[in-house]
Amino acid sequence: MTEWLRKIQKEISRKTEGMNQSQKWEYIFTYYWYHILLIVLGIGIFVLLVRHLFFQKPPKEFVCVMINQAIRYERDEMLQEEFSKILKVPSDRVLIDSDYVFSYEGKQLEGANESSYEKFFFRWVVKELDAVVMPESFYRHCRELEYEFMDLDFLLTEEEITLWKKQMLFEDGRYKGLYLSDSYFMSYLNQEEEDPLLLVFLTGETHLKAKQKFLKFAMGTETGTMEGVNKKNEKYEN
Repeated sequence: MTEWLRKIQKEISRKTEGMNQSQKWEYIFTYYWYHILLIVLGIGIFVLLVRHLFFQKPPKEFVCVMINQAIRYERDEMLQEEFSKILKVPSDRVLIDSDYVFSYEGKQLEGANESSYEKFFFRWVVKELDAVVMPESFYRHCRELEYEFMDLDFLLTEEEITLWKKQMLFEDGRYKGLYLSDSYFMSYLNQEEEDPLLLVFLTGETHLKAKQKFLKFAMGTETGTMEGVNKKNEKYEN
């Protein structure tokens, strides 16, 4: 590469001998523009490679989004911090995001950010999501679109299934979601009486332990969970 540049430099010096500065630049950009383009592209690729190898953010250990809840970033960050302590990972490795307010068939919301609808399904398809808090009507909407959810049988013990079966959505012979009405998590959420909230998990074998812990975290049965959060929750209560 260095030898090639030196050769080009000598060639330019020879061919522009006797020209003034303005004429030299005009000549270079007329006859060597593709050389300049190759150099710029090479530098760009090198910078991107270095960034990818040395400055890439670590992947998330767990991602949960909330559909059609009040967007409260402080609450989301507080829950992230509490759950990251349970997972024993830095808080930036967990994401709980309520910035998903949109309309769908059978539910029209004023002031909704409709682009969030496409963003949600895109993140689902590329397997960036682990869990979702959603109204049951949106669960039915997803099922009509032929999206699948993880069976809770994979996350719960027989004892836990027996304990919580009255709070779970049973469909096609499987437990598909957990109603949050009687959960600790409910103190942070808004629920319409005719459209109860569900905690569901998306299919995939990644982050299984984190999914199990989050289910217990939402129910308040994980050791040490919610104690610190509940003390701060008064600001969210009406």
